Amino acid sequence: MNVRTLLPVLALLLWGAAPAWANDAPTVTLATPAGGWTSNRVARITGTISDTSLRVGTLSINGTERPLPLRGGAFDLSLVLSPGMNVIEVSAANGAGVGRAKVSVFAKVPKIDLRVVLSWDTDETDLDLHVVEPSGEESWYGHKETASGGSLDVDVTTGYGPEIYTQANSQTGTYKILVDYFSDHGNAQTEVKVDVLLHEGTDREERHTFRHMLTRTGGKFEVGTFTVKAARVVE
Repeated sequence: MNVRTLLPVLALLLWGAAPAWANDAPTVTLATPAGGWTSNRVARITGTISDTSLRVGTLSINGTERPLPLRGGAFDLSLVLSPGMNVIEVSAANGAGVGRAKVSVFAKVPKIDLRVVLSWDTDETDLDLHVVEPSGEESWYGHKETASGGSLDVDVTTGYGPEIYTQANSQTGTYKILVDYFSDHGNAQTEVKVDVLLHEGTDREERHTFRHMLTRTGGKFEVGTFTVKAARVVE
């Protein structure tokens, strides 16, 4: 056996066979939801990515993107669905390209007048969403349900989010959004993004996005405020 023939053999012995995904774009597989329709407000998004070296992908629901944590090529998180059709897409990218998978789910669920979604850009970190309603009552993981119907539906402790607050009927007045950087697991800082959707699917629909850099744990940091105006009465 000459040297040219021997080199590939030595490489296999030293490093092992190259993984199948090394030269290919990731293959994304969505296990749940399977599509069709559902009467559940909270949907579990699960599936796999063929490139197991990736730590984060992208989840898009109805055009709003947020980071998707990957663990050994798998993902598993929960989201609150909007009434009607929801388009869910998962994508992941490596040096060879981008892989995507998409599914549409019709949700037969009560309307949501207000949705606040917190996501952030670091893994293995615990951030907590706090929403102070116009009445002064605060919704957070220690007090998820409020008297006016506000609810912290999703709480994540392992990085990226999302944490989701919803309210079937928003209150007139000003809402305050706070974030508690509860545990950083050695990360020096993390950037948070908060997406607010008001009066979805109506002529009063509003969208707001707030970003804030958190550099230390301990205490709550105000990320933004928004005001709900009273609906005009047409006589």
